[in-house]
Amino acid sequence: MADRFGAGRLVLALDARHEAGVWRLPTAGWTQTEQATLDARVSVYAATGACHLLCTDIARDGMLGGLNIDLYRHLATLASGMAVQASGGVRDLDDIRAARAAGAAGVILGRALLEGRFSLGEALAC
Repeated sequence: MADRFGAGRLVLALDARHEAGVWRLPTAGWTQTEQATLDARVSVYAATGACHLLCTDIARDGMLGGLNIDLYRHLATLASGMAVQASGGVRDLDDIRAARAAGAAGVILGRALLEGRFSLGEALAC
């Protein structure tokens, strides 16, 4: 696909769940878990020249409990050549600022924006 579209036009999107101290990749509507770890999968794709990574912490998705900043700091280091997008749990503008400080290139906004906790303009200003 990267040959056809260009690596810069593709986003590797992974859902992740923390299980027994390891980040795993749930599949099949989050009912099954892949054997490969998040770190292993990201490392493989980073080595191929992938440019963009979107990772959702599914335990926080839609919960307004705050982003898992440690996860996105880790991914920004692990996938240093990729633009990491944080997803799952954004509750306020401080989460957006913290994600940026942790090395995330972007943040997926959902419920917090829809519920009017902040405006799109305020989010973009972060």
